[in-house]
Amino acid sequence: MEPAGELSQKHPEIRLFVHPEKRKKKCRDGCDAGAADPSRRVQGCPDCWRASKKWSVVDAFGTRNNFDLVAFDRKRKTLAVEVKWLSFRGGKGPNTEFQRFIGQCALAAAVHDIVIGVCGFRGEGGKQFNVHDVNLKAELKKIGVLLIPVYAKAGQKEKKKYAG
Repeated sequence: MEPAGELSQKHPEIRLFVHPEKRKKKCRDGCDAGAADPSRRVQGCPDCWRASKKWSVVDAFGTRNNFDLVAFDRKRKTLAVEVKWLSFRGGKGPNTEFQRFIGQCALAAAVHDIVIGVCGFRGEGGKQFNVHDVNLKAELKKIGVLLIPVYAKAGQKEKKKYAG
């Protein structure tokens, strides 16, 4: 999320909110000061993340749905970004995980002006792997979701850490 943080620093009209993970560092002089002065913002501030829930989550059917990164600009136009790494193993695709990823993107589109879904793939996807993605991208674009597939290099080791 570093490029997004750099963009937010260079463009103070963009307020960026990311999950704090285990970080405890907060905006200098409080989040209100960070709102006015981007140099006081801390990417991953737990207080900012908590406050972003008022406008960024989608509550549906008793579930609360958060996204990996959310932002708004001066005009209060909002952005949500969802990121997933998926692996093909033993000739099987990550169907359940992919459906969850697409579902998260669709939920985000219900409340956000722009949604970017970045989906990383590891392993061999089979014969029809690239055939369908053009159509899916076009259909998702109709509901406001920009899908960006990222293909890992062959032989790249899988990270054990959950990536979002």
